[in-house]
Amino acid sequence: MQYAFILGRVYTLSIAELLVVLKEELLNHEIPFKILAASEEALIIESEKQLDHEKLQRRLGGVIKIVKLVDVVKKREQDSINFALQNYFKPSKLKKDFLKEYSGKKQFGVSLYLLDKSIKGFGEPKRLGMFIKKALVEEGDSIRVCLPDYNSLSLASVVVTKNLLLQKGAEIVVIAGIDRVYVGKTLVVQDFEDYGRRDYQRPVRDEKQGMIPPKVAQIMINFAELPKNGIVLDPFCGIGTIIQEAILLGHKAYGSDIARFAISGSEKNLEWFRNRYKVPPGKYKLEVSDVASVSKVFKDEKIAGIVTEGYLGPMYSSFPKETEIKQNFEDLEELWLNAFKEFKKILPKGAHVVICLPCYRKDTDSYVPFPSVDFITDLGYDIEDHFPAASKKLMPFLKLTERKSMIYDRKDQVVAREILTFINN
Repeated sequence: MQYAFILGRVYTLSIAELLVVLKEELLNHEIPFKILAASEEALIIESEKQLDHEKLQRRLGGVIKIVKLVDVVKKREQDSINFALQNYFKPSKLKKDFLKEYSGKKQFGVSLYLLDKSIKGFGEPKRLGMFIKKALVEEGDSIRVCLPDYNSLSLASVVVTKNLLLQKGAEIVVIAGIDRVYVGKTLVVQDFEDYGRRDYQRPVRDEKQGMIPPKVAQIMINFAELPKNGIVLDPFCGIGTIIQEAILLGHKAYGSDIARFAISGSEKNLEWFRNRYKVPPGKYKLEVSDVASVSKVFKDEKIAGIVTEGYLGPMYSSFPKETEIKQNFEDLEELWLNAFKEFKKILPKGAHVVICLPCYRKDTDSYVPFPSVDFITDLGYDIEDHFPAASKKLMPFLKLTERKSMIYDRKDQVVAREILTFINN
């Protein structure tokens, strides 16, 4: 069985999370899988087991769509995608492998993803879509086609959802490489409405300090590789985003923060969350505490891992002065040194600490990161590398820092998040 995972904007994070989750879902149950191809847009695997795509999509914050691949069509390097597929989309094939039986007007969409930047894709989805529609109409079918915007090659998950493509027809996905074209059908798309609800409908928000998006919180929790029903601690819990996402992933979650107003905000948000998502009692606990005292506050708890955004320092609307950056790093080094000393007292050997450090963006691909994390590794922690050597060789496009971390940012942000995973040794 072959599947394609369509990746989110920060594709390195998406792939790292996917490899962690697939390892747990498949390799830990002795079900091998093989990576067949990968790009900044998609990762293709072959598995001996049919995947529970609904469960996987709910768990993955960095995957936009999961696609079941139907065929692989050979392609010469000089051929266009449409030329390679000119004899593929026959009405019998479309009805058998792509379009569900539906009494009303059928609907389908076309999305194209590229495995190599040199492949020309402009205009290909429209040509494919109109060819497929023409073939079906000539068979007497009533059909409607949904195509990407003029400057795009693929349909966003919101378009797939709002056009009911998975219910009334199909999203046909074409993933083009230099010498082959994968053709598949979307099984499930990310629930953008639910992520928006968990982010924007909560009663308390803190725009001034910045808030970690639920998707990124989910990715970080997956990086922690927590045991089933394991307790995760967020010692800088703020308004409770990591707490709520950990609960959704099936864990107990404890949170602490030095600011009483933050804990008050968490309590209100988690009460809303508990009612909205029918969360049973006893799934979370909140305490007012400085991070330097968490070992005392949670001394009787079996903490399985720590996931936290932490304090990123002052927010900026423009790139700060070098003296400001230097001072911020010095202040935060003292904070994190005390924090990691505390973590040692409550974490078992082999447990993970997943954190965000501030990383100041100069321009699109230029950052000023934390100068060194030796003060953490000197305490007996190792930095986790989420990518085996074979994966890095297959995916030279990955964006990793020299210390094996990944950066999450948005275009409007000066202070980006450098995400690091430490192992307690």
